[in-house]
Amino acid sequence: MTNVDKAEDRQFQYRAITREGRAVRDIVRARDEPAALRGLMASGLTVTGLSEVALAEASLTDRTFRPGERVLLMRQLALMLQAGVPLLEALETVATGVVARRGRLQLLAVIAALKSGTALGAALRAHAPGFPYYVYAMAEVGEAAGRIPEVLRAAADQMAYEDRLRRDFVNALTYPALLACAGVLAVGFIFIEIVPRFSALIQSNGGHMPFLSRVVFSIGDFVNGHLIGVGLALAALAAMVGLGASHPAGRRGLYAIGHWAPVIGGLLKAREIATWARLTAFSLAHGVPLLEASALSRQALPAGAFRSGLEAFDFELRTGAAVDVSLGRHTSLTAMDLSLLRAGQRSGALATMFALLADSYDDRLKDRMKQFTALAEPAAIGVISIVVGLIALSLIMALASIYEAVS
Repeated sequence: MTNVDKAEDRQFQYRAITREGRAVRDIVRARDEPAALRGLMASGLTVTGLSEVALAEASLTDRTFRPGERVLLMRQLALMLQAGVPLLEALETVATGVVARRGRLQLLAVIAALKSGTALGAALRAHAPGFPYYVYAMAEVGEAAGRIPEVLRAAADQMAYEDRLRRDFVNALTYPALLACAGVLAVGFIFIEIVPRFSALIQSNGGHMPFLSRVVFSIGDFVNGHLIGVGLALAALAAMVGLGASHPAGRRGLYAIGHWAPVIGGLLKAREIATWARLTAFSLAHGVPLLEASALSRQALPAGAFRSGLEAFDFELRTGAAVDVSLGRHTSLTAMDLSLLRAGQRSGALATMFALLADSYDDRLKDRMKQFTALAEPAAIGVISIVVGLIALSLIMALASIYEAVS
């Protein structure tokens, strides 16, 4: 890991005029004054004053990039490269403006790898983990096509789109999650406080209770007898899920499980196909041959059935197989999707058809997202109602059995 070079981590205060004629004043980090000036001019500012100020290292936070920062980083790089700033200088300028210490060190490691001759895609993949998997493949596409600024901008747009979907998804699940937590607490209270009292009341008539009542009372007795152990087990389960979600191998496992889950599996599959089709369309539109475009777009996908099918598709492409025929054999694309690609191959507009396919699956992704969020709230209410209802029914049945025994 490359250390932060103090000589290349300086802070400058500037005064400038925006394109709209508005005066602004702020602070920018750069390796030297000319680099700071070039970065500001590339952002569309007319600099009227620039002076160095002391850099506060304490302002750095010990974390990596947040999702929004990753989008901003890609957009800044694309803008500076489009303005003619060399790649290394653009990365150095962006790195000096990063407030996340671990994120900055990742960028400095990427810069060191580029200086040693490593390609951009490989350098990002090796030294800047945490970006969506398609970003690394898109960087390789940009290098192959000689259009890195356009690729980085497209990657930033895709990341912003997915971040917006993710936030909408989380916001939509907030209320169902609160309902689920309230339901778990209610069920726990019933088993800890209510069920034991009924159990003590009808202890002498336990043999006459219905099966459902005996099960509920047995669970209540077990929970009360091992309250600390049950609490520790639940805490350990929550910790395992949290650690699994934070570890790459754990995320891959959860992703594989999600593929088989109802609704969620459809979301993940639609996202994979949309990403693959979008990247293939972008590669073909920028002159990358079909075989190379297919290999690059396949690298953007996580391991799974769809990627395995695309590996077989790549092999058959080398033997001269038609795109639609091979994809029909090895993937889950619909007949309409294959017809679209068949028409594109025959008309010489395969890039356009892949773009239309990506748009189609993006629309499906949005529809399934709405479907999932619409089902989550009633599902949470239904599950909680069923569990509480069964417990209440078992208590009523237990009381009824006592009355029958007494009578």
